[in-house]
Amino acid sequence: MYDYIRRFLIVMAIALSIGILFISTTVSFANANDTINEVNFIWPTVGHVTDTFGTRNGKHYGIDIAAPSGTPVVSVGAGVVTKSYYSSTYGDVIFIEHANGYETVYAHLHKRLVSEGAVVEQGEKIGLVGNTGRSSGDHLHFEVHDGNWAMSKKDAIDPILVLGENKDTFFVLSEEELEKERYQVASVSETINTEDTHENSNTIYLRVKKGDSLWSIAKSYQVTIEQLKSWNELSSDQIKIGQELKIGQSSQYIVQRGDTLWKIAEQTGTTVSNIKQMNGLKGDLIQVGTSLTVNK
Repeated sequence: MYDYIRRFLIVMAIALSIGILFISTTVSFANANDTINEVNFIWPTVGHVTDTFGTRNGKHYGIDIAAPSGTPVVSVGAGVVTKSYYSSTYGDVIFIEHANGYETVYAHLHKRLVSEGAVVEQGEKIGLVGNTGRSSGDHLHFEVHDGNWAMSKKDAIDPILVLGENKDTFFVLSEEELEKERYQVASVSETINTEDTHENSNTIYLRVKKGDSLWSIAKSYQVTIEQLKSWNELSSDQIKIGQELKIGQSSQYIVQRGDTLWKIAEQTGTTVSNIKQMNGLKGDLIQVGTSLTVNK
């Protein structure tokens, strides 16, 4: 009889412990959701989300918002600038600590407009969209950390959770300015139809179609907007449907499917070692769409 009572009490104790753990976990998740729901951040810029949180094998700790160089970037909430400097990876970057415990990061800026220690209001312009640091096109890389930013980025959360779906809550602009920003960004095409391209020697020519922008074309061919403008003698970022754009020039080679460094070297009359040296390549791996310097 004693053993029966003892076993019964042990089972009840285990059940009670599991119940307490379940309730505690549920409350913890509920509190986390309540905290996220209470955040009233606005969007940091006007643009098109081209990469989301958790991509690149889980190593992308923010979102990428494509926009023309010089597009205003604002603080998503009131706070204090904890860092404002140039990084080899983030480029020109700003960190802002907010009273709700979050810290936000604004990277690859063309220009920083606030310094460390500055107190900023929600919607205050802090920088301009750019392409600095480890970046392949004009965009804002934006991160949110539940706590202070750490090198491991262990507390990074999906910015979409605190920004919400209303992308019109960016910042206060006049109607004229807002329409101008929307026109400049327009719709960004993520892929280029190869049927709209043709080759001449080492240069690719692209026929602009609806939805194309210099940013989307530059991203697809792994070149910069500045290179596209230089190759085509463009004075602005605006392009027209049906316009033919040159991608590359005599000293450039756009990597095509099936290419190798040896094949490119043979076609362009140079050597593999020269190509690797001019392009800073440490190995023999090359990606389709990459622009390589093949001669000077």
